[in-house]
Amino acid sequence: MSTSIDTLNQIITDGNLRKLVHNYTQDDHFNHHAEVTIDNEKLINFGSCSYLGLENNEQLKEGVIDAVKKYGTQFSSSRTYLSIGLYQELEHKLQRIFKKPLIVTASTTLGHLATIPTIIGTNDAVILDLQAHSSMQMTAQLLKAKKIQLYVIKHNCMESLEQKLKALNNKYDKIWYLADGVYSMYGDFAPFNELTQLLNKYKKFHLYIDDAHGMSWCGKNGEGVVKSNMPHHDRMVLAISLNKSFAAAGGCIVFPNTEMEELVRNCGSTYIFCGPIQPPMLGAALASVNLHLDPNFSQKQEELKKLIEYTNNLLDQYQLPQFMKTESPLFFIPVGLPKFTSDIVNNMKKDGFYLNPASFPAVPMKKSGVRFMITSKLTKKDIFRMIESLHYHFTKSIEESGKTFDEVAKIFGIKKFRSNSVEQKYNNTDLTIEINNSIGELNKDLWSTKFCNNGNLSYDNLALLEKTFSNNDLKENNWLFKYITIKDNDEIILQTFITVSISKDDMLLPKNISEKIEAERISNPYYLTSKTIQTGSPLTKGSHIYINKNSNNQSEAIEQLIAYLNGLQKEVKASSIMIRDFYNELDSELEKSMLDIGFTSYQLLNNLYVDEYNWNTKEDYLKKLNQKNRYSVKKEIIKYENCFEIEYSKPNSKLELEQCYSLYEQVYNKSLDLNVFKLPFEYFENMCNLNEYDFIKLYLKPEHCKNEQKELVGVLFSHINAQTYNALIVGLNYEYNYKFNVYKQILFKSILRSKQLNCKKLDLAFTAELEKRKIGAKKQKVYAFVQAHEHFNFSVLENMY
Repeated sequence: MSTSIDTLNQIITDGNLRKLVHNYTQDDHFNHHAEVTIDNEKLINFGSCSYLGLENNEQLKEGVIDAVKKYGTQFSSSRTYLSIGLYQELEHKLQRIFKKPLIVTASTTLGHLATIPTIIGTNDAVILDLQAHSSMQMTAQLLKAKKIQLYVIKHNCMESLEQKLKALNNKYDKIWYLADGVYSMYGDFAPFNELTQLLNKYKKFHLYIDDAHGMSWCGKNGEGVVKSNMPHHDRMVLAISLNKSFAAAGGCIVFPNTEMEELVRNCGSTYIFCGPIQPPMLGAALASVNLHLDPNFSQKQEELKKLIEYTNNLLDQYQLPQFMKTESPLFFIPVGLPKFTSDIVNNMKKDGFYLNPASFPAVPMKKSGVRFMITSKLTKKDIFRMIESLHYHFTKSIEESGKTFDEVAKIFGIKKFRSNSVEQKYNNTDLTIEINNSIGELNKDLWSTKFCNNGNLSYDNLALLEKTFSNNDLKENNWLFKYITIKDNDEIILQTFITVSISKDDMLLPKNISEKIEAERISNPYYLTSKTIQTGSPLTKGSHIYINKNSNNQSEAIEQLIAYLNGLQKEVKASSIMIRDFYNELDSELEKSMLDIGFTSYQLLNNLYVDEYNWNTKEDYLKKLNQKNRYSVKKEIIKYENCFEIEYSKPNSKLELEQCYSLYEQVYNKSLDLNVFKLPFEYFENMCNLNEYDFIKLYLKPEHCKNEQKELVGVLFSHINAQTYNALIVGLNYEYNYKFNVYKQILFKSILRSKQLNCKKLDLAFTAELEKRKIGAKKQKVYAFVQAHEHFNFSVLENMY
């Protein structure tokens, strides 16, 4: 399962358990009031996108009845061959509203799928707004098969859009921007004036804009938000919905000219191969368009407009924030972490109101909020009671979260909305937190009792890392260290250390993606990199958090750690926080509690290790392997063993260390499976001065070398923590690697070396799983919890797949 799908599955599964998603109504009929029954509770429905409430309109219902009586329940034919006459009538009448060539489609999504791949050429480029509707983003992925370049810009950032237009102008025939008229999560509008200016300024600029949420309730004859705010430019394609406010079924694509309309009608895949809108809903759509063309239709729009104004005024009166205040019937109240959004929505249900949570991945993890819609079915009394309840639960939630109203405003980048910020943060524990900036400030013996035999987390090794990754020229080689100790009186409940460092966002992505990004990094070294806070460091592995299992304050200690990390994140402006490593299967309760505070679990690469040493000779070791692996070791490793000389010693000169480092560089230049920054030479120099490090050096004997002198062809840099041998970094000479299986040989030697040193465990780290398992290594799953402050880089990377 891909990372994005796994994350989404976690969130929806959790939402299902909380009764926030996958609900069903229990009503045997709907009346003209906005009321639904869920779990035997009557709720006022603020979750409907039928803004004008036309689904119970008598004209529309009569349209359905008349059509089904005349034509039956379906007309089953591809529109390329034959369309029911209702289609032609509907398209002609919609042209009276939009005054442009158009095609009615079975849904807005299917309209995108028919249109976007057809009108965008192989020498065009596509720019996606970060918040563009999922249906357009999904459709855009189909363009990759034609090698069409996709780019993502931050939401509604016209400065970024113009920069892209300038950069791409001489490279492509057309540059398309995919955006929404009204964005479905935040309810904010596209910047119509700026888009018009850019269309007039750049002749290659084309706009594809989805006004599904803007249709009907706005503009002459319900032409929508886009048409009401900008002219239909001759390089603009408009998508609308015949659902939502239109209260029928299907979608419609409005083109700037007949040539483009005919091209899509002739070649649009889903137009040709997908089923049509069926007669009953075509009857509803015809009745709805007749209603839209009625001179009195504006009265319905005016009634809704008054309810929207009333809602905006109430929100101002109660000092409830909005992401953007507009004339839209779609509202977004910023909250913060998903847990508090979920709590508000569930408490609103208890008060008799159904609203929606808006959470990751539709919005960034720390920018979730409450989403609700105003429809014509609601009354002012309904709205007043709901806002009154929302004000109470919103205020209570912010107070219980320990945040201030000013902090919420800062997270979302909105104006301050309330002056009486919460001064007292909730703290129900007597735990104290100590922060140190260096391992040297801590007691060595106490640290060792917590992290002995635990990865490479020894006291002296952390001192070495501090020394290495400070005061360097390259910013990726400067890490900020913090040591965190949480106590109950003098008893340590939790202890860990964290680093703040620059990391590559594609670190765990497929090799072909990293190859693309590395090509870009030749001229822009820090392209798609982020400042990350993580427990541990980029060079350590193991269980980075010690927790006193005998304490009753474990949960409070973790909460205090997270609170500190969130504060540090704001201070250093880090993009994400990663809490790692968790081995084997995750505890479901831990996963749920972490999701509550905005951390999703990610499975990292499997860790490989050897912990069976009940053998004395090489022959005994081979007998422990299964038959297949024993054969592989004999054929691929032992067969070449006599070709090598081995030394277990650190380099005796800078020249020899430079040779070792050059072998590491060869591996680094090929290793995009785990894409990280190159380690500095100083780190290897410092290794030589610490007894905890062990070097395995493989020399190819003279008779096998081109210059007839023995040659260093492999090196393994390892760290010993008590009885754990941590194989960290390998260096190889690829000129000889495949012929003599140098890498496999050095893996084998690491088992023999760890046995020689009386270690009880050999940790072989990540990657090359197949080769490590051949020598008897076991695998274990490794997880981390990640909280992303923004998901812009994530979206850019996702569009590279």
